[in-house]
Amino acid sequence: MRLLNEWFFDAPWGKIALISWGNENGAPVLLVHGRQDSAATFLPLLEYLPDDHYYVGLDMPGHGKSDQYPIGTALTRFFGVFVIDITIKHLKWEEFKCIGHSMGAAHTLFYNALYPGQIKKMVLLDPGPALQYLVTLDLSKLYSSYEGYYNNYTKINSHNRVYTMSEALQAVMRARGMTKKQAQVILSRNLRKVGEDQYRLSWDRRLHNYALMNYTPEYCYELFTKSSPPTLYIIADQNKRYEVTKERLVADEIVRKVSRNVKNFFIVHVEGGHDLHFLNPELIGEDVCEFLKRDFTKTKSKL
Repeated sequence: MRLLNEWFFDAPWGKIALISWGNENGAPVLLVHGRQDSAATFLPLLEYLPDDHYYVGLDMPGHGKSDQYPIGTALTRFFGVFVIDITIKHLKWEEFKCIGHSMGAAHTLFYNALYPGQIKKMVLLDPGPALQYLVTLDLSKLYSSYEGYYNNYTKINSHNRVYTMSEALQAVMRARGMTKKQAQVILSRNLRKVGEDQYRLSWDRRLHNYALMNYTPEYCYELFTKSSPPTLYIIADQNKRYEVTKERLVADEIVRKVSRNVKNFFIVHVEGGHDLHFLNPELIGEDVCEFLKRDFTKTKSKL
């Protein structure tokens, strides 16, 4: 899909980077990436999506080409909601569709609950690993997530490590199980040149140590069901990057309850890994394309 434009706009702390593809006069779709990714990770999936839509991807603060939040307090998993808010105001969209991956899916859910009616459809790509952090059954873990940040404050808030291009590629390939070509896409928006074959990663190191949150299962259920638009919830069945915790089991049960009780909420299981939209977009491309194009105003029951 042809790249249309790349630009920046001002947030209170710095620049937010945006990139767009598709038909500028088409139905708007916001692309919200996951932790330590960028808008570039949606490129493979876009090849399967309808050309008559207008896709805008943003780099979250501390990701890609966007400035990070000022050094200071620990980050929580709620921070992206304000970023989506100011992005939508910048774009002057009154309504839109949204595709969110992992952490980006959680941001999308919060935004929809705060601004009901704006998101007309949601595609949530393997959000389970992110949603499990909304419920903390062991309160000592809640405290230690903050303690770990402040006890390592200087280290976490230092961004001095320099890589050669080869070292950066190898680091991503090892950490994410990717090919060199795939790692090049990941780094295309996440490297900042500081010298001859010398680069720093743009990722904010605080992303490794998000402070936990503690919402009740009832609250999380309401998060899904409050003014819920048609939703496609994609689960990667071969996701081995995250252990199945007690909190994850709670989150999965909430989703099953939502699927039983909420109209036009569709769960699709895919034999892929957590980054399936980037590594294996062919596994979900047809489902996402059909979902974006479908007219739900004529639908009275589930598929």
